[in-house]
Amino acid sequence: MAKLKLNDFVKYGKLFEEYSALLSEDRQNLMRLYFDYNMTLAEISAERGISRQAVKDAITKSCEKLDYYENSLKNCQKKEKITKKLEKIKDLNDINEIKLKVEELIGEI
Repeated sequence: MAKLKLNDFVKYGKLFEEYSALLSEDRQNLMRLYFDYNMTLAEISAERGISRQAVKDAITKSCEKLDYYENSLKNCQKKEKITKKLEKIKDLNDINEIKLKVEELIGEI
């Protein structure tokens, strides 16, 4: 895995936030160091006493797992879609239209 681009870093940060509980505790810890604390592979390697390659492999495999979970469950996509609809509802003034849109949204959930 090459250094993650900013877009990927943000993407996997969100996926990790959503699905971290599905990863092993060890993988969760490595991912937190990398994504939350922005530590380099070398820094994580030194702190954990494992090779840089082992850290890289664990992060790569964890990202693959996160992609798998999102492709299967689509929780992040659903949340993003609902958030966009709620933002539109927030701007409405007609209470009946708001109620209708909320009912539609509830039906989707």
